[in-house]
Amino acid sequence: MKRLLLILLLFFSIPLISQTNYPINYFASPVNVKITLAGNFGEIRPNHFHAGFDIKTNNKEGMSVYAAADGYISRIKTSPYGYGKALYITHPNGYTSVYGHLLSFDKNIAAYCKTIQYAKESFEIDTLLQPNALLVKKGDLIALSGNTGGSQGPHLHFEIRETSTEKPVNPYFFGYKVDDTIKPTIKEIAIYPLGETASINGKQNIKKIKPVLTKGKYAINKLDSITVNGAIGFGIECFDKETGATGPNGVFSIELQSGGKRIYYHELEKFSFENARYVNAHIDFAEKQKHNDVIQKCFLAKNDQLTIYKNIINNGVLNFTDDSVHWIKFIVKDFVGNSSELMLKVRSTSKIKNTEKVKSTTEIIFDCLKENQFKNEEILITIPAFALYDDLKFIYSKSASPKGTYSNLIHIQNDETPLQKAFSLSIKAINLPDALQTKAAIISINKKGKKNYEGGSCNNSWVTTPTKVFGNFAIIVDTIAPRLKLNLKDDGLKPIDLRMAKAIEIIAKDELSGIKKYRASIDGKWVLCEYELKKDLLFFTFDETVSSGIHTFKIEVRDDKNNLSVLQFTFKR
Repeated sequence: MKRLLLILLLFFSIPLISQTNYPINYFASPVNVKITLAGNFGEIRPNHFHAGFDIKTNNKEGMSVYAAADGYISRIKTSPYGYGKALYITHPNGYTSVYGHLLSFDKNIAAYCKTIQYAKESFEIDTLLQPNALLVKKGDLIALSGNTGGSQGPHLHFEIRETSTEKPVNPYFFGYKVDDTIKPTIKEIAIYPLGETASINGKQNIKKIKPVLTKGKYAINKLDSITVNGAIGFGIECFDKETGATGPNGVFSIELQSGGKRIYYHELEKFSFENARYVNAHIDFAEKQKHNDVIQKCFLAKNDQLTIYKNIINNGVLNFTDDSVHWIKFIVKDFVGNSSELMLKVRSTSKIKNTEKVKSTTEIIFDCLKENQFKNEEILITIPAFALYDDLKFIYSKSASPKGTYSNLIHIQNDETPLQKAFSLSIKAINLPDALQTKAAIISINKKGKKNYEGGSCNNSWVTTPTKVFGNFAIIVDTIAPRLKLNLKDDGLKPIDLRMAKAIEIIAKDELSGIKKYRASIDGKWVLCEYELKKDLLFFTFDETVSSGIHTFKIEVRDDKNNLSVLQFTFKR
């Protein structure tokens, strides 16, 4: 009876979390099996918060996907990136549901999509539809689940957005239920000295502590004595699990208290896509880069424009200047109210350790709220306002040219400093032949020596590109065309017998600048050829338009530097 009462209290308290009255049970499940999640709303992903539910499909493609409510198909998008094949349904209640990584659309939607693709002669489309073009009813079959786009495995990505603002809203608020009786896991906490005179145990280093779990409660080992002084910030690494699930998901809310008073709080009700990259300000980005720790900071960067925070005091920063004991409390919850807490005792001291450093007269500080520029004889850097999350001590150096490059190796900050927006980087080329200027581009080189194409164009020996990363940069040239290979056993007979084949598949790889565009044709007429980037695969699926007889298939593939490869052959159908 007590358990039943607790469940009822949790259920009826859910709508009270939000100021908005979301329609409960208006939306049905988009699948006809019990919903289990591979990822939940607000989960921290590379460079973004996750915008919906990743619904498991038994690690298989082809599960039926249904319209969650009455409405109309308002957008169809097909792409080798992002959500892959995706549908958007606008509903009369002010919300839009989104279905991503689909294998295929239902026949009426597929026919409509194909008409647009042939009209534009492009597999990749993003089309808005009129309200009366494709109407759907709640429970209509609209697609089959897949693994297209940026998906790392078969599943259905499902979102509910505010139609007017495009902001994704946590689907839990609409009454979706997932079995979850497990409290969130607290993996680690972190303590940060935030001023030049701030210290932790007399040092200016980050202090990380792994709590111990005893009889369902978290505590700090007695050996982890902590003395603090000055401006101090706190952070926490945590995750949640569903009942019976193995993978970790994100938590719904994190609260930090000092002496019983809330200092910091955030919850994941909704956010805007244009601000999703501010996840890099929300986490300790450097620790993510160095150790793959996902520590959520309970204090705000100077330029953090997320709207998930509520009633933050002093940006979550605590100032310790007295000689006394302070109790810090973390409270972590999932959506249904399962809660984990951790108490941390810190001893404050009024004794200031002399940690002030003598500032160099040549030190350059970039203000994150303003445009910043640096220029010398071989580089020009322009960082727009609000591209940085905090003010930055600018660091630049250079070293000898790596083999095969046409510039010095330029070092700008390091890859532990995140960016919200791209900055403009120009590098002066060294010994770059005029004939190769159109093939020149900038690459970044990580700590392991891996080269990543950044792009760019050359003008008067200066190569310029936008980039969203700091690190090591150099100029290269790309003169090598993509490699194409027919993905079937060729018996040497001409024409190739494809009478029993379902598709023509071409393996397409480019080692540097990447495949930019392609065009496939049969007997000189454009045909729809899909691109699966994860598999380096271009494929044409046979349909009724290809008649019996001898035909010529031709595909032209270009990379970002306009290097062209052509594959052509005749086949029998």
